[in-house]
Amino acid sequence: MEEPSDDENFEPTPKKIKRDWLNSYCYSNKAMGMMKKMGYEDDKGLGKSKQGRLEPVIAVQQDGRRGFGLKLSTVHWSAGKWDPSCEDLEIPEPVIWLNQMGDNCGAYTLEQLMGHMITGPRKLTLDDETQFCDPEILQHILNAKTVFDDLSDTEKRRARSRCNPFETIRSSIFLNRAAVKMANIDSMCDYMFTQPRDSHGNSLIGTNELLYFADMCAGPGGFSEYVLYRKSWKAKGFGFTLRGTNDFKLDKFFAASPESFDAYYGIKEDGNIFDQSNQDSLNDYIRKHTPQGVHFAMADGGFSVEGQENIQEILSKQLYLCQFVTALKILRINGSFVCKLFDLFTPFSVSLVYLMYKCFQQIAIIKPNSSRPANSERYIVCKYKLADTEAIVSYMNMVNKILNDESDNKEHQIQIDVLELFDRNEMLQDEHFLRYIIDSNNAIGNKQIVGLHKIAAFAQNLELKEARQSEVRQECLKCWALPDKLRQAPEVKTTERLLEELLRDWSNDRNWLHIPAMELKGVAPLHTDILNVSDWHFMPIGRGEININGCTLFLCKSRGNLLRYTEHRKWEQVESSFNVQPRSIFFGEIVFEYSGEGRTSQSVSALHIMDAICLGGIDIRRRPFLERVGMCAMYARSLNKPHKKERTCGAIRCKPIFRLQDMSRFFNEMRPYVLKDNSQRYGYLLDDQKFFVPGGIIIFCELAVNFVTAYSRSHQQIYYYNTNTKESLFKEQIEPHRFNEVFSSFRHSYSRRKLWKWTSTLQVDEHATEEHPKILYRSNFEQFIRKKLTPHPN
Repeated sequence: MEEPSDDENFEPTPKKIKRDWLNSYCYSNKAMGMMKKMGYEDDKGLGKSKQGRLEPVIAVQQDGRRGFGLKLSTVHWSAGKWDPSCEDLEIPEPVIWLNQMGDNCGAYTLEQLMGHMITGPRKLTLDDETQFCDPEILQHILNAKTVFDDLSDTEKRRARSRCNPFETIRSSIFLNRAAVKMANIDSMCDYMFTQPRDSHGNSLIGTNELLYFADMCAGPGGFSEYVLYRKSWKAKGFGFTLRGTNDFKLDKFFAASPESFDAYYGIKEDGNIFDQSNQDSLNDYIRKHTPQGVHFAMADGGFSVEGQENIQEILSKQLYLCQFVTALKILRINGSFVCKLFDLFTPFSVSLVYLMYKCFQQIAIIKPNSSRPANSERYIVCKYKLADTEAIVSYMNMVNKILNDESDNKEHQIQIDVLELFDRNEMLQDEHFLRYIIDSNNAIGNKQIVGLHKIAAFAQNLELKEARQSEVRQECLKCWALPDKLRQAPEVKTTERLLEELLRDWSNDRNWLHIPAMELKGVAPLHTDILNVSDWHFMPIGRGEININGCTLFLCKSRGNLLRYTEHRKWEQVESSFNVQPRSIFFGEIVFEYSGEGRTSQSVSALHIMDAICLGGIDIRRRPFLERVGMCAMYARSLNKPHKKERTCGAIRCKPIFRLQDMSRFFNEMRPYVLKDNSQRYGYLLDDQKFFVPGGIIIFCELAVNFVTAYSRSHQQIYYYNTNTKESLFKEQIEPHRFNEVFSSFRHSYSRRKLWKWTSTLQVDEHATEEHPKILYRSNFEQFIRKKLTPHPN
């Protein structure tokens, strides 16, 4: 949950003091008459010599929480002096990892863990929590925070902005500062979130797999905006946050498009992470999309603790707990987690971190530079989730239930609290962990003390300046791989200008846009155009029930602005709503998908993608055909939200692709469906229990003109043969500059596409055949394929 204003330098408008007393008409006529009898004259003071003051004493409004009329003592503020050598800047910041040692999460049962829990009266002070830090450092932090009670919010904000070397980075190109923090954390952790790798350096993202992530307690969504900025549609995010003022502001994502982001609020639909049913339903929802779980989870929860800053850790304990347990539920094995924390002084917080330490191969407590030095904020980073975390998850669920039950019970005069989660003696015996926590608290505490003293000096002495802000900004943005520019809304370009940008060198000559598919009528075209069936692939297409259902090119100009290329060679608006990412141009069709049969049959519009030039600004036109189709499938999975309870947009899918030689298998996998008009049509089942009824197939060649594949018996592998030059090339022999001579670009595939349209159900009947020069039957096509695949005798 983010701070109230994106601009943390925002200054509230000062309250106006009424000055109506300046006008004599504010006094009654009777009062004015009495005063004039005693010698009062307008605009002159009272007294024998008219020496009285003209204005009454103005009551100065209270500033912050300081006492009425208090004048600040310079003793508290180091007399406004600041020594820059006290502050040590490290860019990039070091990350010290704590490797998991001893028993891991699989060694504990729920019964054992329940025996570790200690409860007692709720404690609301940190003064004596010195077991996990240097007592002197803790006292300095608490004292420094207390001194700031005498400063108004405006004074603190101004001093903080002037003294923080990292302040002018602000939100950079993003919605808020949280996005910059995530960029900072990702960079200092070697991009373990946006480029996850195992301990051997191999990618943890499978071939043609999306990067799945979750963003909890995250409104308005800065963390997610950063991830989508870095990964675009190659990632899919699930958001969970409280509804209301802290909700996601996806329309404010300017650095990245939000189409790949799916906000979910739990079964209670309120986004309350303290509710276990919400946590579990989020886990269920995520695993419908990715059964393994997400690659990484982020949590940035927080709430206002004004006036109670010194016990922010105690007030946030249940938030820590619920973010941790939800992460353990939704993460896949080897997944990672980052979560905002505050102080880590109490046994509850430290034992909670200890449980996470048992669930991952590595953890780290970090203080990124983008987190203001004077606050107690820090982040826990957990790397490579282990298996067998079920007992710890169940234990955390039990603890959360106790906290919820106690919070709901208003009858208790003394509120009972969970004080410790793990046996303190056993935890203290883990010297490796204990030393890490103490060193971390001391290091971050020392930085915080320096930061607090610096703000104090800058608040007292308005002449002090931080001269390094500009230099630090440039160095940090470079280190975090962010552009040094201001945030701005995406430019909405004209159709023509956007086409020029996306088509690039194909823009000058656009005649290829108008080339229709060659329709296969009869067997003759098969023999002349398809030399090797192994080079050809096909996709089922719709029946073209209405005009807009035809296969054509689509262009997404901006959010919610999808255009289709018509037969009149014009781009027209698509009326149906589809969640397509801007700066995309692809070949596809709008089709009907069905649910139910017979009279109960219902149809909805869906967008099916076949091939693409550019997807969300990523140019794929010259990649091999099958690679392009694989990327289209990723793109569709990223944008589609098949399990959304209330869908406002139509489904987006990539069409299934089949090798031409597998045509028999394609037909065998379909079954007859009864439509609303009681007609029977062959169709195939989709992943959300709807079905699609094809009206033909469209056929693409993956190789450029004049090339066919052949098999070398001597080398036991495929090679590519040029039928004109008689040149033979194995794949490893193809130099990069000749790649597109062999493999078909989008334009080549599009221009050479073939269409087999089914004008009657008889055409696709397995046994139907007829000698008709203008009609191609399934039996004829399959016979042609079998002959092509039959080896010819030498």
